[in-house]
Amino acid sequence: MNAAAAGDGASVGSAGRADDRTLDRRLDDGIAALDARRLQRRFVGVTMSRIADVVERRPVRFGGEVQRQYRSAPGSTPVVRVTVSDGTASAVAVFSGRSRIRGIDVGRAIVFEGVARRERDRLIVYNPAYTLLA
Repeated sequence: MNAAAAGDGASVGSAGRADDRTLDRRLDDGIAALDARRLQRRFVGVTMSRIADVVERRPVRFGGEVQRQYRSAPGSTPVVRVTVSDGTASAVAVFSGRSRIRGIDVGRAIVFEGVARRERDRLIVYNPAYTLLA
């Protein structure tokens, strides 16, 4: 009995069977891997460095999708922290003296320009210039 007759899926006799394997591979991937690929595709064509490739203490242009935003409590020193991811890594932009920045919302695409450094294994850029993307 050959493999196709046995029904073990070893045969790729139709395009449907190849598509099934692609679907199986995608389903086997974790949600994080799928999200990383989605983010990498979202920023194709945007002129910027990948966050994973950012060199510390050098002018850089990088960006990603806003994953979360933290605002300081009322009455304390105003600060906004914005965490972005581009599918390769994540980074945090810190805006001191600001209690809110209109247009920066979770899910929004943004590009930062500034000088980044590492603090506690996180890439951080203070008071960067930014561009909101559609």
